[in-house]
This record gives sequence, C-alpha cells and structure tokens, in this order.
Amino acid sequence: MIIVKAPFRVSLFGGSTDYKGFYEQYGSFMIGTPIDKYCYISMRYRPEILSRQYLCTYSKYELVDSVDKFKNPLIRETLKYHNIDKPIEMSSTSDIPSRTGLGGSSAYCVALSYLIKKLKEENINSKEIINAAITIEREILKESGGIQDQIWPFAKGFSSIEIKKDGMYNIKPLPITEEFEQVLQDSMVLIYTEEQRDNNIIAKSHEDDINNKYQILETAKRAYKLFEYEDLKGIGELVYEGWLSKEKISPYILNGKIKVIIDDVMDMGAYGAKLLGSGGCGFVLAICDPIVKKKIIEKYKESVLDFKIDKTGVTTIYE
Repeated sequence: MIIVKAPFRVSLFGGSTDYKGFYEQYGSFMIGTPIDKYCYISMRYRPEILSRQYLCTYSKYELVDSVDKFKNPLIRETLKYHNIDKPIEMSSTSDIPSRTGLGGSSAYCVALSYLIKKLKEENINSKEIINAAITIEREILKESGGIQDQIWPFAKGFSSIEIKKDGMYNIKPLPITEEFEQVLQDSMVLIYTEEQRDNNIIAKSHEDDINNKYQILETAKRAYKLFEYEDLKGIGELVYEGWLSKEKISPYILNGKIKVIIDDVMDMGAYGAKLLGSGGCGFVLAICDPIVKKKIIEKYKESVLDFKIDKTGVTTIYE
C-alpha cells in the first residue's frame, strides 16, 4: 500500500493568463503558494485471493472488471494514460470540498499520476507528471482551463511560475526573507462562500478574453517587484487591482454573495481581496493587517479556513 498527498494552492497573481490561447501569444506569469490542505490517495495491487476486479472509493464506490468501466472520467483516463493493466484498489479523500477554486482536480490528477509511478517503481520526474496531468485534463478530457494548477503541487512555499510562449515553464521561490514570508502568511484570510462549481462553463468563458488577461499579466509582473521590496500593503492593493481586471473577463465570475464578501472585507480595511479560482464559487482571499484580520475572522468565523503555507509539495506519506 502506498499513500501520497498533493497540496491545494492559493493563487495571488496572474490567474487566467495560463490558458494556452493566451500564453502562446504573450507568455504567462503567476505568483502564489501551495497550502497545507491536501488530497490523499492510497493504492495497491489487489491481492490475488480477491476477485480480479478494480476497486475505487472516493465520494462513490466503484468495483469494475476493467479500467475502461470506471465512471469517474479523471480516474479512468489517468489509469489508462499510465497503462494500469493489473487489478488495483485505490481510495481518496480531501481536506476541502471539490470545485472550490483551489486547484483540487489538478492536484488530484498530479497525486494519482505520482502514485502510479511509485506503485510501478518508475522514476519520479516532476515535469513528466505535470505534463501527464495537463495532457489528461486539457487534451484527453478536453476540460477548459489553464495549466498552473498542474504545476503548483511541485512548488515549495511562495513561488512564481513563468510559462513561455512555447509552453515551457519554470517554478522559482519568491525573493523574500523568512520574516516577510511569515508576515505575508499571517496577513492572509480565506473565507469559504459555501458554493461549488458544478461544470466548466465558467472556465470555458475565460478562453476568448485578451485585454483583461493582459492587464492581469502586467499586474503580476508589477507585484513581483513589491515582493522584492516586501511591501505588504502594496501587494494587497495589487491583489485587488488584479481582481478588478479578472471579474471583467466573464459575467459568470462574480455573483451577489461573492461581491458582498469582497466589498465587506475591503470596507473593513483589507489591503486587497479577490475570489480564487475561475469564478462563481469557492474561497475569497483577503490580505490585511492583524487588526483587520481579527475583525474578519470574528465576522466570518464559521466560514474561515485556517491554513499554513506548504513547503513539501506532492509527497509520499506511506509505503
């Protein structure tokens, strides 16, 4: 039995510029961090004394005669992509709800690809796993979206991701001190809107916009300088500026509840706020000083997600 975990992420800058149609023209630049909320997957080859079937438990239970029979498309196509041809048992769980804008489905695909490599005793190569997850989600399943979420599980703390026009990418740690890293982490609040996205209509609606994405890209590049200066207030203000560009990409991104929360935390004195993910649901991120953070937590205490920065990335926790 092997168990792995992969972290979810918080994207601060550059979201939506990681769509292929955009980065092939202008490149992409993002800033964010993985967090200590994970998806967990376990797997083993099924003992021969048991039935020669494939067993998978997640929010549902599936026992099938072949990989092709799995109804969950992400699980089915990931197992097929990695040529699983012997009966396996796998189980998965998560620290947060699915479809809430923290990159969960891609973290799951990365974790499962990583796990299969471990099970088959193959060499672990991060770019091979990232590229596999991108291929499975964007080409085989034809799900709309960018490619940052497949990359973030291999970052270690606050980082930048640059995607070149040819699709090549690299991850770099942000040039900040340990002291400012702690200040930045302490300034962040995640508020759950208690809504989930049921389809990829919102993600697909991002595909055709160019002008607002270009503004988001430029904002991300400006923000990088503020990390070098360790300017927390300026970073927060640019988070909000980037959000104002993002909400214009599609009418599906913003709804009444999200607007109320963002406007409220800004009125309370937050430096900046934004909705994470492609829109319509999930978590609102606020950047603020300790006094404002305390006020936000007191008001939204039932919906605040306590988290820390992850520095381990996707990893094996048992084998």
